[in-house]
Amino acid sequence: MKATYFTATLITVLVLTISCNKTGPTKTIVTAQTEAKVPMQNVKIVIHAQSSQGTPANGNLADSAWTNSKGQVEFDFSSIYKDGQAGVAVLDLKGFLISGADTLEGFSYVQLESGVTKPATVVMRKKTK
Repeated sequence: MKATYFTATLITVLVLTISCNKTGPTKTIVTAQTEAKVPMQNVKIVIHAQSSQGTPANGNLADSAWTNSKGQVEFDFSSIYKDGQAGVAVLDLKGFLISGADTLEGFSYVQLESGVTKPATVVMRKKTK
């Protein structure tokens, strides 16, 4: 009797644990770097996207931030993800940096996935006129 009760309790706990998976944060970490893969700080990263679900409740996604000493900036989109949503968004990434007389820029993209932190890299090059 005790073995049956223990087994039933164990199965119940396992089922509840497995079915209560929480989704992690939906983020992207963007790294700005030179063509030689040297991280660049103080690069302004601008993101822009339309939700993969058509028109999201909060309109177009747009934000910007500056890279840190490691050449990285983090954007968190956990608040726009809704349960059952197939995808979140594809982000266009643009990097800008004015260094003396030169203007550097870089472009990339990243596809966000719910509950996943996705890395992206923007390679900065001298802007041509």
